[in-house]
Amino acid sequence: MELLAGVTSPSTQNSDSNPLDDMRREAETNALRIIQAKLEKPENLEKLDQLRTAAAQRKRTLDEQLRTAVQSQLESIKTGIAQLQISLDNMKTVERTMRETDEKLQKIAPLQSKLEDLRHEANTYRQLSLAQANLDYIIKTPENVKKADELMSEEKLLQAHQLIMEIENSRNYLLFELHKVQEKDSQPDDIQLVTSYFADYERLVQQLRQMISFRISRWYDCAISAPEKLVTALRLIEREEQVDRFWMEKKEVSGFSPPDRPRQWKKLCFELLRKSVKDRIEGNQLETREEHKYWLARHLEMCRQIFLRDFRIITKTCVRCFPKQYDVVNRFLDYYHNCLKEHLTEICDPKRRSEGEGLTTAEVYTIVTFVRDYQGAECLGSPELRLDISQLSPLLEKDMLAAVTDVFINERKQKFNEWIPNIISSEVKDWYALKEAELTSEHYYATTMPRMLINMIIETLDMAKQMSDETCQLILGMILQKVNEFRDLYVAEINNYAKKYFADRQSFRECFTKQMVANANNCESIPNFMVIVRKKYDRDDLDDLSRSSQQQLDRYESMGKLFERTAEYCCDVILQEVEMDTSKYLKGLFTREWFGATAKPCCGTIIETTRDYWSSELTHLKKPLLAYLFYAWHKRILAYYLRNLFSRSIQIKFERPDERRRCAEQLRSEAGLLDREFKAWDGTSAENATEYHFNILSNIADVLEQTDLDSIVLEVATLAKKYPSLTMEQVIQLLLLRGDLTKQEAKDKADAALANMPRVNQGILSEITEIINQLN
Repeated sequence: MELLAGVTSPSTQNSDSNPLDDMRREAETNALRIIQAKLEKPENLEKLDQLRTAAAQRKRTLDEQLRTAVQSQLESIKTGIAQLQISLDNMKTVERTMRETDEKLQKIAPLQSKLEDLRHEANTYRQLSLAQANLDYIIKTPENVKKADELMSEEKLLQAHQLIMEIENSRNYLLFELHKVQEKDSQPDDIQLVTSYFADYERLVQQLRQMISFRISRWYDCAISAPEKLVTALRLIEREEQVDRFWMEKKEVSGFSPPDRPRQWKKLCFELLRKSVKDRIEGNQLETREEHKYWLARHLEMCRQIFLRDFRIITKTCVRCFPKQYDVVNRFLDYYHNCLKEHLTEICDPKRRSEGEGLTTAEVYTIVTFVRDYQGAECLGSPELRLDISQLSPLLEKDMLAAVTDVFINERKQKFNEWIPNIISSEVKDWYALKEAELTSEHYYATTMPRMLINMIIETLDMAKQMSDETCQLILGMILQKVNEFRDLYVAEINNYAKKYFADRQSFRECFTKQMVANANNCESIPNFMVIVRKKYDRDDLDDLSRSSQQQLDRYESMGKLFERTAEYCCDVILQEVEMDTSKYLKGLFTREWFGATAKPCCGTIIETTRDYWSSELTHLKKPLLAYLFYAWHKRILAYYLRNLFSRSIQIKFERPDERRRCAEQLRSEAGLLDREFKAWDGTSAENATEYHFNILSNIADVLEQTDLDSIVLEVATLAKKYPSLTMEQVIQLLLLRGDLTKQEAKDKADAALANMPRVNQGILSEITEIINQLN
């Protein structure tokens, strides 16, 4: 640019120039850069005059600011120099004064030895003056001792204490003077002389201390009958505390303190109060375990009553007797709480009890319930007392409370170990004694066993819940375990009972079935009761789907299923008896004895026998179990039908269509009869009627009755579709029963019927097949 022509670039200057030149060159370079940026565009040249004017204005402004800053710095320097000059003058004045003072002291130093005698005489005069002032008190000491004795005998402690203080002041004055003399020359004989002269004073102090201690120890009685005596004792303690503080401060200054100070009677007062509280708690134990079974319950009840009675006096009377700074209510609350805590800890701690004196269950229950109710409305939490119990520590620490609770849990566990065999033994004894089962209000057979077990569980859980929720949960877990153990023992005894019965049925007459019905009803009722126990005693929220809650629910369901299977086992034993009575006729089903001109009424006899059981013993079986029994019985009857029907050793073989038709009609007739009878027996309502599967006999009848061999495949396919577990072998045996097919033809038709048809091992036919396998 032409405007910048002829300007030498700073970079071309000598590199050896001084720093000021470097700064100037840098400034010029920056200026050139700024000007170049502003004049890049040709149209900006029109603003050149404006830019010059603005630059000149900024330069004048910066010059003024710089000039002002420099002037300010110069004025500050001038002021500092002036202050330094003043300081220098002051230092010279001090130096001169110190020199003059030192010269004067040099002249005064020789006077010290000349005035030593005068100083000694002045000190002696002061001592004699003080001795003369206290001479009357010293001379009157024996008289004051006598007056103090008289006043204390009259229990005028305030006046007596005043005289004692006069005697003490005289003694302390003399001891203090001797102390100052001892700094130069030890005189132990003089101290002994003073001590001997004031020997009665020490006796008076001890006597006063005893009288005050007696009143403090009897604070409860004093607060009720003579609060002025308690107030007097506390006033004297406060006076003594003031004197103690005076001599402690004096000792810091002079190094002297009387030999019996500090007396710390306030500390003694607190110790006596605490000891009296401890004696009141421990002193109300009027009996031992040997003297009364419920000694601990009576003792803790007395403690509770004492707490209520004492704190009524403390909150209403003692607060007016004790100084405010004593905070007497909270102090006594702390004493009572900690003393009771120590007392209970001593009772509970097995290390402090002699061998053979462990806590009983009743004592544990008493302690834990007392600890639980201790801060309740019946004790410290009484609204009448209005105590602040928020800061109190636990009456029993966690480890001690856990140890006490373990005693209860272990004892309950031991009791259950004893009770369970006893309950079962009593139950079994009634079985073999041929005792009749009881009828409940719903006309069900039952025994006393569930009531005994339930009462035992409720009694234990009620005690545990009274103690704490945590104890209740621990006991509940133990009970569930013991109930499962009970079930195992119970099943073993039922099994033995059944074995002995089937070995000699005549010995048990008609009692066995009734007892087995009662046992089934008992097992059915126990899970229902445990559901009630869960709702009442189990604190876990079982609606919550958390893992812990689900585990809680699972253990009840598991136990319920075990007792449900036990009840079903009892029903199976009853069925075994029914099956034994009808064995001959069951085995004859679908044989020549069952069908033909000389056929026996096998099905009718089975029905009549079952009806006899139903009308006598089974009518007293609970409906869910009755439904299970008849459903299982119907499967066993079908198993006997199908065992002979599917047997390879064919017992019936038809030669004519009319025989097959009669057989089919008999199957349908008996299937309908059995279905009607079972639905009338099982106790279910029409809405919840059990589905029996006797129609399988009707479906088989359709295959047997079919006269068209070309349609037989369709019939078999229909049967196989209804019963997916039907096997090829069973279909072949069914077709061979007809008597009009060879073995190969039966196999071909079975293959055609079951072709492309999925087979599964489930359904009613599969269940019946399992029973058939057991029969074989």
